[in-house]
Amino acid sequence: MKSYLSLIPISAKVHRRQSRMTRICIILAVFLVTSIFSMAEMWTESETTVMRQNHGDWHISLQNVPDDKAEQIIVNSDVAFSSWYDAINVDADKGYYIGGKNVTLYGVEETYPARIMNYPTEGSYPQNEKEVALSADAKELWGVKIGDNITLNTPDGDLKYTISGFYDDDTEFNKIIDGACVYMNRVAFNEVCSLNGVAHNSQFYIRFEKESGLKKTIANLKQQYNLNAENIKENTGVLGMLGASSNESVDGLYPLAAACFVIILISGVFMISSCMNSNVAQRTKFFGMMRCIGASKQQIVRFVRLEALNWCKTAIPIGCALGTVTCWILCLILRFLVKGEWVDMPLFAVSISGILSGAVVGIVTVFIAAHSPAKQAAKVSPVAAVSGNAEVSQHVGRAAKTRFLKVETSLGIHHATGAKKNLLLMTGSFALMIVLFLAFSACLDLVHKLLPSVSSFTPDISIASPDDSNSIDRGVLEEISEISGIDSAYGTMFNIAYPAEINGEGKTVDLYSYGDAMMDSAKKSVASGDLSKVYGNSRYVLAIYSEYTSLDVGDKIKIGEEELEVACVLSEGVGSVSGSPVIVCSEETYMRLTGERNYALISVVLGKDISEASVNRIFDLADGNLINDNREEKSDVNGSYWVFRLAAYGFLAIISLITVLNIMNSISMGVSARIKQYGAMRAVGMESRQVTKMVAAEAITYAASGAIVGIVLGLMLHHLIYVKIIISHFGGTWKIPATSIAMIVLLISVSCILAVHAPAKRIRNMPITATINEL
Repeated sequence: MKSYLSLIPISAKVHRRQSRMTRICIILAVFLVTSIFSMAEMWTESETTVMRQNHGDWHISLQNVPDDKAEQIIVNSDVAFSSWYDAINVDADKGYYIGGKNVTLYGVEETYPARIMNYPTEGSYPQNEKEVALSADAKELWGVKIGDNITLNTPDGDLKYTISGFYDDDTEFNKIIDGACVYMNRVAFNEVCSLNGVAHNSQFYIRFEKESGLKKTIANLKQQYNLNAENIKENTGVLGMLGASSNESVDGLYPLAAACFVIILISGVFMISSCMNSNVAQRTKFFGMMRCIGASKQQIVRFVRLEALNWCKTAIPIGCALGTVTCWILCLILRFLVKGEWVDMPLFAVSISGILSGAVVGIVTVFIAAHSPAKQAAKVSPVAAVSGNAEVSQHVGRAAKTRFLKVETSLGIHHATGAKKNLLLMTGSFALMIVLFLAFSACLDLVHKLLPSVSSFTPDISIASPDDSNSIDRGVLEEISEISGIDSAYGTMFNIAYPAEINGEGKTVDLYSYGDAMMDSAKKSVASGDLSKVYGNSRYVLAIYSEYTSLDVGDKIKIGEEELEVACVLSEGVGSVSGSPVIVCSEETYMRLTGERNYALISVVLGKDISEASVNRIFDLADGNLINDNREEKSDVNGSYWVFRLAAYGFLAIISLITVLNIMNSISMGVSARIKQYGAMRAVGMESRQVTKMVAAEAITYAASGAIVGIVLGLMLHHLIYVKIIISHFGGTWKIPATSIAMIVLLISVSCILAVHAPAKRIRNMPITATINEL
């Protein structure tokens, strides 16, 4: 043996069972970080692809910059490709038509549709001033093909062109303008501008060669050419995914991954350090014997640390492999089952950053966690080891208090509180789990607010008046309600920016009506006041909290000659359109106030088993009104919500599993370390039932201290998230999350039962003589 460190592999084999829980904790910590960071990278790649598809493959756009200066910037910078860009009639209100349909004119270079926007192309880019390319929708709109001639009607004259190709561009935009887009080269576009006296508003889209260090590249570009924020428009979606955006809201997302890393690191330190403390407590005689044969305290410290790091040789690869496989499974589920915005998730990709992050957290966690147990092992006296009293001696300042509790209960509490470091670690483990649970509970409420379509009243199909007037006959709602397969249907009347007096001051309000079913669904959103007063033909209304609303219960609102009182305030509901406060009354009250009886909007929630014939009947009843089918979008949003929810609870489940395993291991190791004490107690008459109670009291002490600290800190964090984020943006009031706390108490109770069962059974089944002689 060259050094004491040569004993590490031998010790690892001999004490493989004792170190099993420690290795499991390392594997779980590495697995968590690897899977989270791998999924984050896969999601980033997927979102970057989506952002490039939706917003274009460009990084910045130069605007309000002279053409010669822009071209100089492009030539002298590390630019992969770029394109000049200008547009006319973007709002479809300037009088540019083809065949009576609105057209938006784009002056672009060939790289714009081919590489920046990546439009699928049929034909070619216009090669001269007499050619144009059209949106692919134009083929059906005007019945044209490549090579056909078209006439562009402009306010100051007509121009004839030959179609050179079609671009599969933004169909939704074409629907909005009720027309199509026309793409021209620079010469043709300048001719249109000259004919109609249109001033140029050129932009230059730029895609840099290297995507690493983009934030610095853009900053240097601004400084070198004296550009400001008005001169450079960022492709926020793409740059945000690449970590190069100057947008503060996007930058705020990046600390989340670091927060997960730190949380898992802290959790891992608590768990592994607690396991190692118990492990060292069982091997004090071994460390004392090492001191007897000449090992110094520093060598013992190095031995314990390197022994812990030796476990990483197998634990880290296993954790990384499990994390990578989990990432693959999740990507498959998201891509083929959830679909929606997840259809571009990569398959069977390996995240180097995820694996490296997992390995780093494994090594760092073990190194930090080994510090306290190593110092504890170094304190073992060689004299104690030789004399046979190998336990680390502790000064007993007082005996266990048995005045109010039975002796076995007092001893259990005394065992838990006697080792201050172990109590701190166990309390910290429980508290961390509880704080995370309550924090994620608040975050799920926030996601629910951000994704309103997860509500049961979010319509699958909506029918709206084309001019936003109350012009949809009430009979339409009655007919829709009678269709087989309809879950619910409700109508809404509204007047935007309706004249009113608020507390005697002349203002406007966005006035809406709710039917009884909508009123019932609003009960869960009541922030203050009494909703029941608003029902029926009354003189009460409700206000919906928003950044525009400062109304409170009791405020007076005068509409026409009638004075109404705000009976309650909702934390969520219909939003303000005009920027005025949102006021909602019953249908009966609305009709009395305005004299209008018809609806501006009808919303339909479909049953799961509705037939396409029934859906077609709803479309037929729209009869010239605008109709929107939101089923696909609603399904995508619901999928995203459940993905987040499952991910959050999955993360919590693993943290909870680590905590449960930790307390089970700590109680078991504590029993093993004090096995001679328990044997002596049984020898002098303590019953097996009393031993079980003593172990249970120790476990409950750990759980109670962790629960108290965790619930207090967790409620503080839960309240902070609500006040700073949810209430400030969505309104409402904070309530103690009783359901979450009940789940926490249940989880802690189960962990205590599981922790007590195995060691108590082991003590009961061992003969007293064997227990006393146990080493």
